[in-house]
Amino acid sequence: MNISIPYSWLKDYIKTDVKAEDVANLLSLHSFSVEKIQHVGGDDIFEIEVTPNRGDALSVLGVAREVYAVLVSHGYKCEWVKNKNEKNMNLVDKDSVEVVISDKSLVPRFTAIVMENVKFAPSPKLIKDRLEKVGIRPLGNVIDVTNYMMIDRGQPMHVFDYDKILGHKMIVRESLEGEVVTTLDGIERKLPGGVIVIEDGEGRLIDLCGIMGAKNSEVDENTKKILLFVQIYDPGKIRKASMSLGHRTDAALRFEKGIDYGGVLEALRDSAQMISEFSGAVPSSGLIDFENIILVPKTVLIDYEKINRISGIEIEKDKVLEILKSLGFEAGSDNYVKVPTWRYDDIDIPEDIVEEVVRMYGYYKLPIKLPSGEIPVRETDKTFYWEKVVRYFLKYAGFFECYNYSATSLKNAGENPIKLANPLNEDMTHLRTSLLPQLDNVLDKNQSYSEKIKLFELANVYFKDGLNSGESLPYQPLRLALVTKGVDYNEFKGYITSLFEILGLDSKKYFGSYSIVDFGGQKLGVELDFSELAKNATKDKSYIPLTSFNSIKEDLTFEVPEKVLYPQVEKVILETDVRIFKLEFKDIYKNYLTFSIEYLDNKKQISSEDTQDIRKKIFKNLEKIGVKLKI
Repeated sequence: MNISIPYSWLKDYIKTDVKAEDVANLLSLHSFSVEKIQHVGGDDIFEIEVTPNRGDALSVLGVAREVYAVLVSHGYKCEWVKNKNEKNMNLVDKDSVEVVISDKSLVPRFTAIVMENVKFAPSPKLIKDRLEKVGIRPLGNVIDVTNYMMIDRGQPMHVFDYDKILGHKMIVRESLEGEVVTTLDGIERKLPGGVIVIEDGEGRLIDLCGIMGAKNSEVDENTKKILLFVQIYDPGKIRKASMSLGHRTDAALRFEKGIDYGGVLEALRDSAQMISEFSGAVPSSGLIDFENIILVPKTVLIDYEKINRISGIEIEKDKVLEILKSLGFEAGSDNYVKVPTWRYDDIDIPEDIVEEVVRMYGYYKLPIKLPSGEIPVRETDKTFYWEKVVRYFLKYAGFFECYNYSATSLKNAGENPIKLANPLNEDMTHLRTSLLPQLDNVLDKNQSYSEKIKLFELANVYFKDGLNSGESLPYQPLRLALVTKGVDYNEFKGYITSLFEILGLDSKKYFGSYSIVDFGGQKLGVELDFSELAKNATKDKSYIPLTSFNSIKEDLTFEVPEKVLYPQVEKVILETDVRIFKLEFKDIYKNYLTFSIEYLDNKKQISSEDTQDIRKKIFKNLEKIGVKLKI
């Protein structure tokens, strides 16, 4: 995520004369990449790419901490000048709010105060200028404070019109599927189940928590009392809700990456003071504060040996401690350090400490050494290997490979598909259970390309089986699908038979595991379970010695009922006798199939009497499935 930070704003926290360009270079070397510097109104605006694990740096304060540590580690003069606001808020017990939290895990920290005598007016020039520099439109003193503090501290917050909270009651709970809330942007949003919301005393939803407030509780020029609300939410819940609603806000992006638990009260106190200075408002309630999850101090071991082993050099202990101290870690006993609250969710194990030390020391300072010893030989994953083999075979057989989306319309998804919670559009609402419908569509769209078209796709399909068995992900086997136009049945079947030979598999064994689909209009298709084929595929080749005996061949034509499939007939014939050496399809006319059958006995010369006995067995077995010899 990229954020914009004015250098002048950073200097609220650090005192230094280092040029903006030098700060950008050093920050990019040791911390976050500075994509560019814009010069606006005599100020330098850094555009910084913050890595996903560093939610603490989505603020001026967070970036200032990194800049301070980087400059100090390079010997530049830099002082930390921002002091905590220790002023009391002069709280009273005039107004109150009843708060009910249905599940404490939804809101680890909930703080708020009521303020009265609010007078709306434009914000001071400094506040408006800074907001505009980071792309936020000033809206007036009270709202501007909440936006300012979100950028300054990385702490999203919200103000309600106190008198619009009916019953002066707030119930924090999860939404029921189908509930509706109209947010501040005027859009009515239908909610899925499990979204964190706040309900007032008369059952109205007054906040889509962590994403955007509701229209029915917004402050306006007539507001006299406000409820200033600063909190921390379950990050997973906020992300899931924001994604499912397709509503990504600056607040949601920060909440879903984690908020500094230790900075909540300070953010509330400082924002209340700013609102008081800008609007004349004063507190009219006591502090509303729910610590639903107590943050236990976290300590992590400094493994000096591991630091030196991983870095490839010896970094002195004093330098290690200096680096960690500059980043806000507190040295403890027995080589442990206390993790600052703003890095609580990011630092867990000794390897995390190694990373902090080495990055601040400088990756570019580490020695360059080529790997020594034997190059490890890793066997290619069996499935990947056979994927490559099959792709090459089909390519040289004249097939074009297709890459279709896993998400498709309900019409093309197959039987009992998984519905997507947040589809991109109406044509991508479900996960496919078959590759054939989409391949058939591709075939139709390219009919003018050639009289003969051959396509294939090797990809996953998705089934509810895994979800139904308690797994977090659906069952997603790998499938291979082939579709053709202008290719006759014999040729198409030849490709499948050759494919099995390439995989080292006996195609006769797999006749029952697939069937050729006739789409009509000279279009044929088949879908194979490639996961199963790859598991059984082999490079081993079997040798069958030549026999000194002759074989006997004959053609037989059978009348086949409409419901009996070709693979069934073929399977019955092949399983009749081991002396049936070869079976080839020759012709089809209406419901008549003609086969060429070759008989061979490896132990003796086969006779016409032998073939007559085998033939009788074939007729008898085929009659069981309704197939008769054409007379």
